[in-house]
Amino acid sequence: MITMIGFWERFETQIKVLSLTKKEVAALVGISYGTFVNYSTNNRIPKTEEAVRIAKAIGTSVEYLVSGEEFDMEQEEPITQIRAPNGRMFIPHDNEEPTLLVPIAPQRVSAGYGQEFLPTSEYVGYVRILERMARGINPASLIAVSVKGDSMTGVQIFEGDMVIFAQNHISENGIYVISLYGDLKVKRLEFRSGEQRIFIHSENSRYSTEEIPMNNDNLVIMGKVVGWVHCHPY
Repeated sequence: MITMIGFWERFETQIKVLSLTKKEVAALVGISYGTFVNYSTNNRIPKTEEAVRIAKAIGTSVEYLVSGEEFDMEQEEPITQIRAPNGRMFIPHDNEEPTLLVPIAPQRVSAGYGQEFLPTSEYVGYVRILERMARGINPASLIAVSVKGDSMTGVQIFEGDMVIFAQNHISENGIYVISLYGDLKVKRLEFRSGEQRIFIHSENSRYSTEEIPMNNDNLVIMGKVVGWVHCHPY
């Protein structure tokens, strides 16, 4: 017999396999978390279009969630999966570009005077980025941090933006997240191997360029920035 309780029992089993939470599924589906909890708590089956999105998000079919019957994989089109850095799998909607889910560190990096070194605490959330932003980068190395300050406005990195960087990835000149004298910053680095020096540039004329030896122990290059999520301030 088909029951609403069975729908949510099968849903719970599936998200445990994927190591997902209801909150994460609600975000993927585009349903408010409160509405999602109301459905599951009261054993209500969502509207048809919402049920379809839920099934896609957790890699199964509405038929299975409703009836418990396995759908025939040979009759279904292959489902393109997205692997997050922590190994979780996600199913994109039709015609979407492949994306990655990147964890957000609790610390903010400064595009100004800096903050403390990144702590080894739990992530505070996730941000989704286009997969091609990190082409050639190990997805497991990606981490996102919020920006404060205005020293990088010349390249359109503003207060409140989210920069995504590849930890321990260093490859030629570019924008990096660094720790300098214990302060966490996002800056443009210029490596001058012949002089054995690194020039730390801001992208705002109000800030001066810093110059330090390559072997300076007070500089830790956290990783290269692969992109940022920009919220225009005007």
